[in-house]
Amino acid sequence: LKILAAKAGIESISTEQGQIILRLLQGMQFNKQKLAPFLKDGIKLGLSQLHLNPRRLGKEWQGVLEEVLRRVG
Repeated sequence: LKILAAKAGIESISTEQGQIILRLLQGMQFNKQKLAPFLKDGIKLGLSQLHLNPRRLGKEWQGVLEEVLRRVG
């Protein structure tokens, strides 16, 4: 995951209040068009942060996290 995150320009992956937060490097923004087909319940996209809710995504949340990192990178 660290390699995928580095390639995608992700500065940090952390957890806050049960959610996984991906933060881009300063000055970068997520490409909403690239991620739009993948967005679903449990994923919230901002300009420089992406929130994943593992409870809403269910037991496949790790695969979703990997796929998000691949699409961003």
